[in-house]
Amino acid sequence: MSGHKYISVFDFASGFYAVKIPEDSRPFMAFYIEGRGYFWYKQMPMGLTGAPTTFCKMTATHLHDLITDMTMELFIDDGGSAGDTFEEMLEKLERIFQRCREQKLSLSPMKCRLFMTETTFAGATVGLAGVQPDLEKLTAIVNWERPADALNLESFLGLTSHFRDLVLGYSKREGPLRNLVKEAPLNHPYSKTTYRRTLRDFKLADQWTQEHTKALLDLKAALVSRPILQAPKYDSSPFVVTSDSCQEGLAVVLSQRMRMQRPSGKWVKQLLPIAFASKRTSSTEQKYKPFLLEFAALKFGLDKFSDIVWGFPVEIETDCQALRDVLLNDQLNAAHACWRDRIIAHNIIDVRHVPGKLNVIADGLSRQWEGQPRNAELQDGSTWTVSEDWEAATGLVNDILLTNPIDEQTVSKLQE
Repeated sequence: MSGHKYISVFDFASGFYAVKIPEDSRPFMAFYIEGRGYFWYKQMPMGLTGAPTTFCKMTATHLHDLITDMTMELFIDDGGSAGDTFEEMLEKLERIFQRCREQKLSLSPMKCRLFMTETTFAGATVGLAGVQPDLEKLTAIVNWERPADALNLESFLGLTSHFRDLVLGYSKREGPLRNLVKEAPLNHPYSKTTYRRTLRDFKLADQWTQEHTKALLDLKAALVSRPILQAPKYDSSPFVVTSDSCQEGLAVVLSQRMRMQRPSGKWVKQLLPIAFASKRTSSTEQKYKPFLLEFAALKFGLDKFSDIVWGFPVEIETDCQALRDVLLNDQLNAAHACWRDRIIAHNIIDVRHVPGKLNVIADGLSRQWEGQPRNAELQDGSTWTVSEDWEAATGLVNDILLTNPIDEQTVSKLQE
């Protein structure tokens, strides 16, 4: 789709209802409503783990020839098409709409975008310039508030310095910010606890100048542009999801191994970021035990990046050794079992333990709110919790797991 003048994307609406459930499979989906008995679905409902796969099969069956002749591209319930001229784009759209009408597939008008020169599809921005990262997946970096103390600034510099070999003149560009950290009154020798406490107590409001603001924005721009930030590639290369958490925040980085040329001319294969995500912990999440925070961070990340990684190989990196055991535990409570099921529904091929001192990117992102006041207007994620699955977050209240209480109108529909 990239490289064309006109691009159109569309979303299949209520597509699950076009999937009939075989009669011999319906009893396995039965559920009980107190005082009314047992019910089962005749058509595919929302909320089932296998629903996306089933829906993919259905759309591929009805649209496969349009995919093979390059009329359109399909990613689960999102479709896209592109053309070099207005007439070519219009001809392709007529074929797609006619096929949807013949197969009784419906599209969501609210999510359709036609004759665009640039748009977002399958987790990336596509247009005349090619495939670029989705800017909405970069807010964790772009919205990083001005550090209030030296500890917060150190977290930011720890993240940026991880890519210092890809940033031309990095030492000079970070110099004003690094000098601020050096002004903290540290007495040698000192422990890690003393180091963190001293940096936290060293406030920057009086020392911060326009030069520091310029350096902060400069490093942010470097993190969200090439050669550091890359667009996803779908060539069977696994995606790497690296998560981390602390009491104040959750953070995840999505990466892939890219072949690139260093300034010296040497070609190397390096793990480079595709997208960043972070949220401040809610009042409930602040009370989680450390391993549960890591569990929440991983779920948050996979939910956030599902439009990019769904169906493709995924490697998980975490600094919590207990998390792997949690994913393999069959004795979890109902809520955490749902978390695990949503995680392992992805094509996970490896789970690796990465020591905290090496997990600098996700660690820095998760600590960006340390020492910062809480403000609901910032939309930092503190007003919601990861335990709310996407159905609840998008207003779908008639989920398969939420059938009680139920009204008479819904009962009559189920009985049909």
